[in-house]
Amino acid sequence: MTMKSVICTFLLAAALLEVKAETNAVAFSAGLSKNLVLAHTEIVVYDRIFTNVGTGYDSNTGKFRCPTSGVYVFQFHSVANQDKTIWTELWHNGYYICSMYGHTSGDYASGGNSVVLRLTKGDEVYVKAVDPTNGAATNMYGASDEVYSTFSGYMVAPVYEEFPSVVG
Repeated sequence: MTMKSVICTFLLAAALLEVKAETNAVAFSAGLSKNLVLAHTEIVVYDRIFTNVGTGYDSNTGKFRCPTSGVYVFQFHSVANQDKTIWTELWHNGYYICSMYGHTSGDYASGGNSVVLRLTKGDEVYVKAVDPTNGAATNMYGASDEVYSTFSGYMVAPVYEEFPSVVG
């Protein structure tokens, strides 16, 4: 094997690793490790990160910023404190996607929802509390040793062309 063929083999291997790096998996899962009462239309900031492959979820803002264009699954679930309400929505780039609601008297209430979205690199997805003037303040149950409210997402398949997002 000549030096030239060794260098070519090395460059080919490096190029393949670079392509593989661009198509790496993306997945995150975060939970709430404390009680949270949202008296306004606020983004829920999930503070406990279980996994963040691709570093798309930001635990300072509560937003997932898409690192790789593709098709993604998102799930959000929560439990409300006793005699309280949980009412949140999933948003994509400032557009409403779907809701989750739970309320019961004399017990804890739960709710959840999931959706599949096609995202472009840089798109943002997040969970937001519903304005309490539409019903009640969102009251999410959580404790350091009891995480019942979660927000998760993962890429099902990459999309190689960049495209404008279509919502609605």
